[in-house]
Amino acid sequence: MAKKKTTKKSTTKKTKTKAETTAKKASTTKTTKKKGAAAKESAPDTSRQTYKKIRINHWRTKLHDEELGIHQKLKYQAKTRMYAKNFDTEGVVEIDGAKKYIIAYNKDPWQEDPPEKKTLLLRLFTIMEEKMNIGKGGNFKGGIEISIAHSLVQSFEIKYPAPVFFVQLPGNPNLIRIVRGWRLKGTRWSWPLLPQEAGDKLQMIKAKGTVGLGRDYDIYLGDVKIARLDSQRVTKDVEIEIYNENYAKDKEFVMILTLFGCVCIFMEDCEDLVNHFYKGMKETGTTSYKPPRREIILFRNPRFVTRR
Repeated sequence: MAKKKTTKKSTTKKTKTKAETTAKKASTTKTTKKKGAAAKESAPDTSRQTYKKIRINHWRTKLHDEELGIHQKLKYQAKTRMYAKNFDTEGVVEIDGAKKYIIAYNKDPWQEDPPEKKTLLLRLFTIMEEKMNIGKGGNFKGGIEISIAHSLVQSFEIKYPAPVFFVQLPGNPNLIRIVRGWRLKGTRWSWPLLPQEAGDKLQMIKAKGTVGLGRDYDIYLGDVKIARLDSQRVTKDVEIEIYNENYAKDKEFVMILTLFGCVCIFMEDCEDLVNHFYKGMKETGTTSYKPPRREIILFRNPRFVTRR
């Protein structure tokens, strides 16, 4: 009987030992899995294929004026009236490593005008080249401007400063609105892709800002991430990657996304400008801003204009 009791005790000890060993192995496996999962989350997604890369380089000094030449500003003005007299060339856009467009905007009015007259107007032009005394380039490719009046309407709706931008594309009679929407954390912007051909459907693009410093956005169509925008505030560079082949070939989508990337550098100043006129609207519903004619036109009924 004593031997049997001893055997039972030893068996119990062995069972406990096996159980402890199994538990240790399980905990080790769980820890390894957690570490592996964390590593996967922190590692960049190298499996995502990039179909188009866009780099926006805003110049920080006037040292780059020599790159385009002293008289290039006058040449752009002579080529197209879209290059206004108060414009300055302040950057370049590269697509897949090749320089394609210059960035021009109303630099002095934007920096020096009082808030009542301040506005941001930015446009892209093909780079002007001269070969055998024949000028090429200098064509208007797209523009974006802030609407203070529409921004105040949107700000009143979502209860904090929300700039609204209008995009103008050559040959396109529509004005595309880029609007900031409400979001609990981070920022969110959206704009439409209007039908162009028979069978096309109305689509909405959503730019979700990443939580944290900077102006970085993940670009979505529905729940699918189709692009990424990274903005560097210090170097004034913006890098865009498009992950969907069809939208990488869509000229309208590419240009709107590029123009949105261009104004990301000015976004903080745009928000301050809108907030300047929005502060008193929370209690009174009234603003001191007096919209100029160019702003009032953006509210005009197109059906009324067509009938006339």
